[in-house]
Amino acid sequence: MEHGLVMVATPDEVTQAEMQQAEDADRQEQAVRDAFAADLQSRWQGYREARREVEDEWLDALRAVKGEYGPEQEKVMEEQQALSRVFIKITATKVNAAYSRLVDLLFQNVDSFWDIVPSPMADIPASIKRQIRMMAIQELLPYRLDPHTRNQLIQERNDEMERALMAEALERTNEAAMKMKRLIKDYLINANALTEIKKMVKEQVTLGTGCIKVATLNIRNHEKWESEGDEWKLIERQSIEPDIEWASVFDLFPDPYSHDPGKPNDLFRRHVLTKHELRELAGSHGFETETIHAILMESPQGNHVPEDYERELRNINDNDEQYVTPNRFDVLEYWGPVDGQQLKEYGVDDIDEQAEYQANIWICDGRMIMARLNPLKPEAIPYKFVPYESVLHRFWGIGIPYMMNDSQDVMNSTGRALLDNAALTAGPMFQMDVSKFPEGMSLEDAKKIYPYRLWFYDGEAGEGPMIQAINIQSNQKDLSGIFELFRRFADEETSLPSYTHGEQTQSLNKTASGMSMLMTAANVALKSVVKNIDDYATVPLIESLFNFAMRWAEMDDKRGDLDVVPMGSAALVAKEIQSERMMNALNVTMNEVLGPMTDHRYLLNEYLKALDIDPDKALRPEEELYAQPTAPDQPGGGGDPAAGRQPGLPDAGRAPATSPGGTAGENVPRPGFNRIAHPAG
Repeated sequence: MEHGLVMVATPDEVTQAEMQQAEDADRQEQAVRDAFAADLQSRWQGYREARREVEDEWLDALRAVKGEYGPEQEKVMEEQQALSRVFIKITATKVNAAYSRLVDLLFQNVDSFWDIVPSPMADIPASIKRQIRMMAIQELLPYRLDPHTRNQLIQERNDEMERALMAEALERTNEAAMKMKRLIKDYLINANALTEIKKMVKEQVTLGTGCIKVATLNIRNHEKWESEGDEWKLIERQSIEPDIEWASVFDLFPDPYSHDPGKPNDLFRRHVLTKHELRELAGSHGFETETIHAILMESPQGNHVPEDYERELRNINDNDEQYVTPNRFDVLEYWGPVDGQQLKEYGVDDIDEQAEYQANIWICDGRMIMARLNPLKPEAIPYKFVPYESVLHRFWGIGIPYMMNDSQDVMNSTGRALLDNAALTAGPMFQMDVSKFPEGMSLEDAKKIYPYRLWFYDGEAGEGPMIQAINIQSNQKDLSGIFELFRRFADEETSLPSYTHGEQTQSLNKTASGMSMLMTAANVALKSVVKNIDDYATVPLIESLFNFAMRWAEMDDKRGDLDVVPMGSAALVAKEIQSERMMNALNVTMNEVLGPMTDHRYLLNEYLKALDIDPDKALRPEEELYAQPTAPDQPGGGGDPAAGRQPGLPDAGRAPATSPGGTAGENVPRPGFNRIAHPAG
């Protein structure tokens, strides 16, 4: 209603205007979100096209492992009318050998390929040093001493207090490291990490690159039976646990400008979800329920479009395309940098519009279904790529099939030629002069050739016999030599000698020490692969679990000054060689001169570990060993309590003597000096 220049609105009109304004704002925000989702979809298409050549390498590798020819090779053999189609599966043997050796060396136990240790402590902070010196001075104030003696005693007391503080700090740090290691081991077991890592290694060996998704937040539901009086009920509880997952490289599309597999600029992961899986996303934290429900309503049959590599994978796996149901949804998961202004428009608050942030965005059917800042602390892309063999200026690594593809092709062609030649030389060929056929003999009857058959013909019809035999020359020896030559080339190309997977030759040294030396030499080339696993998988995985524990775990004595140590390289030392070295060390030190200088119990511990024997169970505790003196009537007795003691080990009932320049007596309190306490408390 209008009065002059003043517009008067009723309450209903005001409400409608506000609702219209809110709807316009929502539509504008949704339009911006959809526009950015379309940009990301277009970017993924570019990444998809840039990866096509690598996909062809992967598909060829899978065919070689299965023992199948590619479409081009099948066409060539069809044109040449090849008799034999045999495929010599040397590639599968090499792949299985490499995979088995890596798993055997690294992933036998869930805690065998990593460790948590205290960070190196270089020095005590200057503020604590000043406090320690003041405490040393205060302790000597009551005594009347000349300045030189006072300064000397102050310095000695200061050094003693610093050593005590360092020892106490190191002990506490070691305890914290052990607690953290037990917690991370529990995380790995609950997440079934070893199974996921082995899948990654299998793809790494076969395709040249594997991928593992390191720890991300997962709220897991646990069902457990609990009693309430006489009644048992199934109780469901939730817990925050890390999630570790193998991701196939076929589903990952990193920035094609990235060259370091450890640090991709950004990447997409393509998920092909069922209707049930997409509906479950709607109930997950951070996902937009209304948008997902709208997609399900608008596309009840799904929006999945199979890619070319998916069809090839089905053909390799002998899956009939007609039985593949298309009711799937393509969902893209993006990890990478996003401008703060864009995130502000998507509803992310408390950010700087001029800054750049690491974000995690999910897209389906050209619409954004989730947008958030990177939840990992410190920020990082959780997908870690692990190359089998790195190549300069290339993101993707190369695997066993790629290394030996030429040798495999030559072995296949040689094998086919050898079989064809063997088939042709199995018996002679015949040529017949049809003009000399006896009267009444048909061509079909003449083709029937068998032993002792009698042929009649008129010799006046022309020179030469009616039937002549043609023998084909056998080239099997030459072809076998070519085959063996390229089989040895395959050994060199893959750094996997045939004896590492059971092949025996006449020149092979088959003694235990000889085989051990050969296996140790073969491990030299494998060290680069193990180093890649250490650097690109083990360290990021355990660090992510450490960061997860520091952020979410309910545990006392958390410490941030702990380091992750990969143990893969140490596992490459052959156990036979290690045990032999330990035994040699024991033999060398078992004499009167070197014995007192050596800790034989340590050497024996390491020797038993090399034999896969638990030293804690095999060896008697030191307290029990030295608390029982040897009786005179027992072997090795004579009444001497030290008769059964190892050389170099102190008597259990006698304190170690203090050497003039040593540290054996440094922790013995002196009169007038109080025990030092930790400065912090």
